[in-house]
Amino acid sequence: MIKIHYVISFVLLGLIYFLFFYKKWHKKTKKILVINTLMYIYVVMVLFVTLMPFTFTIDSISNLFTGMSSANFTLFNDLSLNRSGAVRDIILNVVMMVPFGFLYPIIKLKGILKTVFMTFTFSLAIECSQLLSICYFGNRSFDITDLLTNTIGGLIGYLIFIILRPLVSKILNYNN
Repeated sequence: MIKIHYVISFVLLGLIYFLFFYKKWHKKTKKILVINTLMYIYVVMVLFVTLMPFTFTIDSISNLFTGMSSANFTLFNDLSLNRSGAVRDIILNVVMMVPFGFLYPIIKLKGILKTVFMTFTFSLAIECSQLLSICYFGNRSFDITDLLTNTIGGLIGYLIFIILRPLVSKILNYNN
């Protein structure tokens, strides 16, 4: 059964897309609309996996200290403690950000440093948001390993972009 919180969150994200982004992007080429829409859908799916449903309230802010107590600031702590699923989580965190590292330089025409920085920033925003949502999701918390592995995923995505740049340029008619 679908929870109403998820439906409301997706409806809000759909409204945001059509009211703000689609109006701006559809005035450009269809290729730009498609690439930007793919990035938007990707970001929505990342939010679905990491933060949804969006249920932030004043209570979330007051429970920040609860979230801080569950935060992990030791790199690969779960792995070193031999926790079940630690390797799987690392792999999933890397894989989750590969599309960001691939799509961002296509959309913004930026290099490796800016792409990796933006991947780090996106990941940091997610991790910090998870601190605020700890009162709603007992299994959510800030994890420094997630921040690092997500950033590595963005770097891998960028390297894939570099390898495929001639094909991407041909498809999008860029002159890079």
